[in-house]
Amino acid sequence: MTDPIRTTLDVLLEILAPLEGRCVLDIGCGRGGLAGPFREAGAEWRGLEPFPQAGGVPGIDVAQAEAMPYPTGAFDVAVIVNALHHIPVEGMGDALAEAARVIAPEAPLVVIEPRVEGDLSQVIATVDDETGIRTAAQAALDAAVASGLLTETRAFDYVRREVYDDFDAFVGRISSFAPERGVLTEDLTEALRAAFLARAGREGAAFTLTQPMSARLFRRGPATG
Repeated sequence: MTDPIRTTLDVLLEILAPLEGRCVLDIGCGRGGLAGPFREAGAEWRGLEPFPQAGGVPGIDVAQAEAMPYPTGAFDVAVIVNALHHIPVEGMGDALAEAARVIAPEAPLVVIEPRVEGDLSQVIATVDDETGIRTAAQAALDAAVASGLLTETRAFDYVRREVYDDFDAFVGRISSFAPERGVLTEDLTEALRAAFLARAGREGAAFTLTQPMSARLFRRGPATG
């Protein structure tokens, strides 16, 4: 059965509803793209990002996920969206331990990560193969469950579809997460262009790429009963 095409925002709003009055920590929040929708849903949103992001929304704290500047049990919800695999492999376990520490008992932790397969992944792999770090991120989650740090309460996959005006827009999007992707040799740029044109679909004049995503929902502590 084919996984449904959905936006990550729709997935988050569905599995976390209702958000009214809840304090949410967005770990690895980038420029704070989730702030507006979460606040509109009634949540008190706070972002954590290791590097200052130009143009970021208010409410972002600059700190490493492995050492969060928050009291124990301070948040009702925590989310890690497309960010766990950007943490150094040796720090993933510490980041998950911190995420578990700063949420209240029984509070949900949602981790969404791109899967290794998919057209978007295959195009990006032309210049930046993330197979190893994405696999390590899933292994870190499995280890957190095995150790009793977290209990997994739900897991499912869905497909995200990205739309780009052209190849330059695609490069701009992927380099916003990893700046080195925007500084390529001429040969690598042409290889990336060829992979993009070979795998991209069309939506009118625009180009599309799909990406299978893994959504995993946890709560703090070991399983009971």
